[in-house]
Amino acid sequence: MFQRLVCSLSVLSLSIAAAHAAESVPLDTPRLQGIDNFRDVAGITTAYSTTHDGTLRSGVFYRSNALTPSASDLATLNNLGITAIYDLRTPSEIAATPDTPLAGANWQNIDIIGSTTSGADITSISFTSAADAVAIMEQTNRAFVSDAGMRSQFGKLFNELASVDAAQLFHCTAGKDRTGWTAAVLQSIAGVDDATIMANYLASNDYTAARIAATLKAMPASMASVYAPLLGVQASYLQAGLDEVTAEYGSMDNYLKQGLGLSQETIYVLRGKLVEYNSLPGQAVLMDNAAAGARLLQQLQNSDLSGTYSAYNYYLQSAIDAGTLGGVESEVGGQVHADAASYLLRQNAMIEQAAAPFASGTDLKVGQYRLWSTALAGYLGTDGSSHAQSSNEHSQGLMVGVTWRYSEQLSTRGGFGYSKGSVGGAGGEADTDLTFFNVGARYGFTSLERGLFVDANASAGYVDYDSKRDLGGGLGTAKGDTHGNLTGGTLALGYRVPVNGMTLEPSLGLRVSHLDLKGYNEKGSELALDIDDNNETRRSAVANLNVAFAPVPMGNWQLVPGLQVGYERTLGNSEVDSQGHLLGLDIEQRAAFDNRDQFTGGVNVMASLGALSLGAELGANGGDSHGFNGGLKASYAF
Repeated sequence: MFQRLVCSLSVLSLSIAAAHAAESVPLDTPRLQGIDNFRDVAGITTAYSTTHDGTLRSGVFYRSNALTPSASDLATLNNLGITAIYDLRTPSEIAATPDTPLAGANWQNIDIIGSTTSGADITSISFTSAADAVAIMEQTNRAFVSDAGMRSQFGKLFNELASVDAAQLFHCTAGKDRTGWTAAVLQSIAGVDDATIMANYLASNDYTAARIAATLKAMPASMASVYAPLLGVQASYLQAGLDEVTAEYGSMDNYLKQGLGLSQETIYVLRGKLVEYNSLPGQAVLMDNAAAGARLLQQLQNSDLSGTYSAYNYYLQSAIDAGTLGGVESEVGGQVHADAASYLLRQNAMIEQAAAPFASGTDLKVGQYRLWSTALAGYLGTDGSSHAQSSNEHSQGLMVGVTWRYSEQLSTRGGFGYSKGSVGGAGGEADTDLTFFNVGARYGFTSLERGLFVDANASAGYVDYDSKRDLGGGLGTAKGDTHGNLTGGTLALGYRVPVNGMTLEPSLGLRVSHLDLKGYNEKGSELALDIDDNNETRRSAVANLNVAFAPVPMGNWQLVPGLQVGYERTLGNSEVDSQGHLLGLDIEQRAAFDNRDQFTGGVNVMASLGALSLGAELGANGGDSHGFNGGLKASYAF
């Protein structure tokens, strides 16, 4: 009996910073008749709080004495989903009291002290007083730290505990010493404060009180007083182990890594299994996209990525230690997909700008047509704000078309082109290749040269889309591609009038753009998203003023300078969002560009030599976003 009692020893962990106050989570761990020291490592009646606003998870690790369940106990245990049992006893202890198997659970013996020099010495030591018994228990706790054989076995145990993704149970004979030490180390890894760890360790005295009392009652009084320290636990036992950790390693972290040989990854896996953090570093002050990203990172604690050897688990636990999410909260949600959708919805305005110098047909005679081409390039930047990270857009394109004057009052036009766009935002980049065609017509109620007119424009294009997002934090790069369609149209009413050597052309209209971008699955990262279809419609009121000055002779050339100013106001919701999913969790992100009002202005010049015309333009964008655009144009009239 002495060997079975003494070979069940444990040590308190090093001091941990006091846990943040958190809402109590009740525990409903069953009390068993035949296994009196069976309990959840997470706590007694409520789950323990940890540092960094964490709470221990229930149903992850169970501790107990030898598995000798009653019939009802066995039914209860079989319903807990336990898949691994670690028996920490010596072979002789196991032979004396074999475990009862649990359904679906793999049993493994990890003999903590039976094969060690210290263990052999302990089991052969004689003692004659209670003080001697206390000293033996304290010395054995020190040996958990100092003895290489014991450290090797504990290292094996914690690696095994980290490797199984289900409920697990560990036990020794009395469930108080080897088992108590294991539970204390796990709670230390979790960040439970030292006073709580001590209270949990000492709870073995309450759980096993009836058994201890019966054992002592069966002994002569003189023997009972000597053996009593072996049957229960005392704070000094744990403190002896704590002091040994400090003396030999300086910290619990060093003991885990240098003494037990655990990797940082394994320590983080154990912590991920043990703890759910109620909030993440800096989460309380985040807003909009960053807040949604942090919420996703927090929710992933309850996914298959948490408490495993995953990049996510290592990142999150590192972030907890560092006290910062490191910007990943702004990159994980896929804001760049919303930014790209917003960019595409504004491409119909670019197409119209490319065709604008050749839209009226006023430079043609009836029946004449003009073949033209135009190349455009532009940049637009949107500064970061509380709702989104900054974004930038680069575009360049080429359009070729023809304008035909059908009559004094009517001209028509058509063209096709290609635009290559690059959108960057929140650690991501999306390339959008747009191939499109465009048709339009202008009708002057009196003539095209003067008076009231109506202008109609329609376009349709095919979008080839691919993206990549560097998530940071060691989480890899998420990549994906898809395709879609972009359609749109503008209807405007204007007035053309010559005034003092220049021609004014103000107009008001309505523009509608519709994007249908197919959904797709990103690859290349554990946090790669499943991106939903993006069906967005943008409606805007537009106002433009084009001014063409009188021609200026330059030798055989005629130069026609001009300027244009424009204003566009989004009707309805000006925001553009993207939706994604990860392991059943939803994430919505908002584009950085959400300007309801956008202003444009620019200057241009056209140089004509007979039927040939060459031109250039330079413009700027204003509002909450800022940028510029420019273009080169060439045409020939037939």
